[in-house]
Amino acid sequence: MKRLIVATVALAAMTASSFAADIRPSRMEMAPVRGPAILPFHWGGWYAGLNLGGGLGDQVDGIVFGGQVGYNMQMSRWVFGIETDIQISGQSGSRSVVASNGATISVSQDLDWFGTLRGRVGYSVMDRWLPYFTAGLAYGGRSASAPGFTGDDTSIGWAIGVGVDYAFNQWWSARLEYLHVSLDGFNVRNAAGVTAAVGSLDNDIIRGAVNYRFMP
Repeated sequence: MKRLIVATVALAAMTASSFAADIRPSRMEMAPVRGPAILPFHWGGWYAGLNLGGGLGDQVDGIVFGGQVGYNMQMSRWVFGIETDIQISGQSGSRSVVASNGATISVSQDLDWFGTLRGRVGYSVMDRWLPYFTAGLAYGGRSASAPGFTGDDTSIGWAIGVGVDYAFNQWWSARLEYLHVSLDGFNVRNAAGVTAAVGSLDNDIIRGAVNYRFMP
């Protein structure tokens, strides 16, 4: 009888211990917490901004100031875009030319304004840097005068250049650009109908710019 009682008590103790182990709360494994994914910078979309620089040409030199509007489309790291700009120009100069009657006259010339419409091709480097090549149409208002001679024209030509953009954040970027602008020539004329050819204008421009991107 005693052996039966001892066996019963031992069995009960083992059962209670096993049950307590089953109901003991297990340690909860926490799922790892991941930070937000950092997406690469994207150059696509509309932008607009202002620029300031200087130009040195074969006939004129001085300061230029203006604004630009453009649109980019990005494919992988390649960025394709189109941009138009309009510039107020303080460039001026003078040169000697030969008139149609054989006389040599000194002509003073001003590049009053100019603009371009260009395509752009760039390649994104280190996410926020965008070196690019650009080329397209150029046009500008030129005026010239000499003693007894006057003339003005809206000249057409071409532009080509290179530059680099840097994005500070998703809205603002800065730029340094070199642009060569070439405009066709025109004539000045006096009251007697004598003309003098003011040749084509080749203008090398370096300018900095700041752009704001819309809905990045």
